[in-house]
Amino acid sequence: MGLKFIDPITGDATGSTALGRAVLNKAVGAENRELALEISNQQNWRKSYQSFFAQVAKHELQNRRSAIEVATSGLAEFEQRIATDSGELLIEAIFNSWRTPRGKVETIVIRGTNTAERPSMDLLKVKAMVAQHSAEPGVVDAVKLAAGLDPNAIKQDLLIALAGGAEYSPTRLWLDWGGDVAIVARPRPELWRELIARARSGAGTLYVPVLAEKLPAGKNAASLNDDELCNVAGLDLTENYEEISSWIAGLARADSRRIVLGCYAYAPGLKHIEVQAVQHCLARAVTEALPKSRVVLSWLATPTDSHVVPVEFAEDIRSRYQKRSVWTIFRDLMFGAHEHQPERFESSEGTRFALIDPTSSLQGSSYALAKRLQRWLAYQQAEAGRQVAYLVAPPARTDSVLSHRILRATYRGAPHFGLYPFDTDVAVRISAILLLAKLHSPVMTKKQGISELYTELAVHGGLWRSIYRPADLWRVATMRGFWAYFSKG
Repeated sequence: MGLKFIDPITGDATGSTALGRAVLNKAVGAENRELALEISNQQNWRKSYQSFFAQVAKHELQNRRSAIEVATSGLAEFEQRIATDSGELLIEAIFNSWRTPRGKVETIVIRGTNTAERPSMDLLKVKAMVAQHSAEPGVVDAVKLAAGLDPNAIKQDLLIALAGGAEYSPTRLWLDWGGDVAIVARPRPELWRELIARARSGAGTLYVPVLAEKLPAGKNAASLNDDELCNVAGLDLTENYEEISSWIAGLARADSRRIVLGCYAYAPGLKHIEVQAVQHCLARAVTEALPKSRVVLSWLATPTDSHVVPVEFAEDIRSRYQKRSVWTIFRDLMFGAHEHQPERFESSEGTRFALIDPTSSLQGSSYALAKRLQRWLAYQQAEAGRQVAYLVAPPARTDSVLSHRILRATYRGAPHFGLYPFDTDVAVRISAILLLAKLHSPVMTKKQGISELYTELAVHGGLWRSIYRPADLWRVATMRGFWAYFSKG
């Protein structure tokens, strides 16, 4: 069963633009009617959405309650605008499936037989990331803490990975480190063949979902060999959301450990909103059903969203820009790379902040909305006393990025201007290590302020501390890496 965007008053289908406008409007409407009116009346959404997302980000930190009020209003509106093809709200369909197990999914357990690897990373390289302004200082301590954890700590949790087969998902490393993972991934035999092989050669346990209706006649899932299993394994987020909800509910009832729900789904265009809608509603179902101590929500957040950071970021940017060498000043004049001057402001309580807006129009408004919805849920759940791992992950040279010619050129030229895209394996490793530290270190589980939620362990690749205006940075990086447009080499 598919999904659609609707007007909650008329029930008529709408597009993604109307959805985005309505959600942002409702998010700020109670406290900033002028901004809400601007959003509602904007006709050229494709041209203006980046500015509106930045203004909403600033509004989120206006006072101690703003982030929660924005998140609560925006998410409530979103939930009322996502429906199934039958007309039922998606949130209700997923809640109903959670409460009523349907037995439509069987689980095959694959246990690894090797010794667990240590979740380690070269500390000198991590310190170098901080020194080149591509990661925040707290990352160093987190990597140290993860390396020093009891090897059995990872077994205390069950990671349920939505889109767990994605390049950026931590699931493969989790299996190598001896962790237990239940993966929701599409029915793609080649993907499941790789995941099952990784599990068998690892030290953890993989839980594989199989739709009962896909089993060969006369066979149960437990009787399948690996080749047969690969051909029937998998669940699609936007088609099997009811079965996924029921399956996760069954896992949570059968396993008393803490559930870590990892939301790793990405899709191009408006499909990203759809997969995010399912992730969001599943997260809501888990948090509504289980005690606070039994749930951690986890996301790989993007640095290419507008964020409010401590004013120290702006001061650091200004200082380093003024210290450029004569050659760098000449080069910047040639390329037209201007100073990054984040907007500075004070909250109503007098806290000084800076607004960082490195968004790119190449990603589109659907991407912006999907990622902001994740952040709002992180705000909401953290305020409710639940642990969240909202970890800003670096730009990475994933296959999906390198398949885009302009982004390929941008990433090639970026290091010349202080932006450092990570190799995918390095990005995945550091993100997985930070998740492990966040889950099991008392220092990392302390209650945080709203801005700290995403700044303390941010690995942004230099994007947030760039001395160049973000729009210029993207442009000059693409110019500098121009030849990569024509070749992946």
